[in-house]
Amino acid sequence: MDSSAVEPVLPVPPTASGDPPGGGVPIGAFATIWLALFLDLLAFGIIIPVLPFYATHHGASPAVVSLLSTTFSFSQFVMSPVLGRISDQFGRRPVMLVSIAGSCASMLVLGFAGSLWMVFLARLVSGACNANVSTANAYVADRVAPKERARYMGMMGSAIGLGFVFGPALGGLLSSADHPERPFLFAAALAAVNWVMAFFLLPESRKPGASAGPQRSLAPWHAFGRLAAVRGTPLAAMVVVAFGFFFAFAAMESTFALLTEARLGWDARHNGYIFSWIGVCLAASQGVLLPRMVRRLGERSTLVIGLFVQGTGLVFAGLGGSVLAIIAAGTCVACGNGLVTPSTSAIVSRVSTADDQGLNLGIVQSAAALARIIGPAIAGVLFEHVAHGAPMLLGAAIVVLVAIFVAPRIQLER
Repeated sequence: MDSSAVEPVLPVPPTASGDPPGGGVPIGAFATIWLALFLDLLAFGIIIPVLPFYATHHGASPAVVSLLSTTFSFSQFVMSPVLGRISDQFGRRPVMLVSIAGSCASMLVLGFAGSLWMVFLARLVSGACNANVSTANAYVADRVAPKERARYMGMMGSAIGLGFVFGPALGGLLSSADHPERPFLFAAALAAVNWVMAFFLLPESRKPGASAGPQRSLAPWHAFGRLAAVRGTPLAAMVVVAFGFFFAFAAMESTFALLTEARLGWDARHNGYIFSWIGVCLAASQGVLLPRMVRRLGERSTLVIGLFVQGTGLVFAGLGGSVLAIIAAGTCVACGNGLVTPSTSAIVSRVSTADDQGLNLGIVQSAAALARIIGPAIAGVLFEHVAHGAPMLLGAAIVVLVAIFVAPRIQLER
């Protein structure tokens, strides 16, 4: 028997036709999707304080250590639209199961790595599996009325914020000189539990053979080729929004610790505190602030406000030299992220059909991954050769320009 037929569902309002898409999201399924995202970011957070030392232990130089982040983002860039297209054609459930299993495998490879190439292989697999965020969003969009999607995606986004809160602290607690592999094995165990939950509690959100469109190639270049066909549409605008927003965020994230060290003399412990605070603000803004703003203002206005809030935070970071300014910067950046990210996913799902929802969400996630590749590289050059606050100020200028010139092109029916 289909578990969605007997399991309680999270209520959604009816659509124009009178019924919510798919009848709502089964509570067990939503919990599993939420947990999958939480564990993704928890594992990512666990790795933040541990991976550089772990890679150095395997003979990596500082320059090679920085390439690990690039490897992760490049893999996510390539695989996001591919996994999205696969989920459109063959269903969300198999993609989620395979990606969760892949996350578990990547953590095991890291834990038992005997050489540096195995560390890079693990990050390559992990980046590909982290591309399942678009599939998770598509799963919820399949079952939720369009006007409620931002609220649901905000709840899923809170999983990302909480994972970012607990991950770095947990990684530091689990790591030791005698057992540097312990954090990775712990993350693998969590992923294994998540896979079991998904296997038993995650029903398929799309009916077999539901795709009404032609079967399209799964090759990455065919997915990216879709951009030419949507030029001038709201989807193309969302690709630009995602790239600009995550370029600014990645530039800030990659140089923030260097900035606080240079201006305030902070060490890793102090930066751990502020990043935990950022995670708390991110979770709170997505779980509390976002639903109220979307209900009153709509997704596009919430998106624009979030971009301006993030830009304000980046200005605080770029120009401020006090503890209060840095706390204000972190708060604004986190709240802006909490408003922009779920609004972006909700808007993309609303301008997509059921047959290309996964692909379109994947393309936008791929744009975000590309920004996370380019942003840190440019930020490092600006920090070293221009000014310590230059990466933040460039990011602020980009998100404000996106809010003024790109976001107004997004047309949605209320």
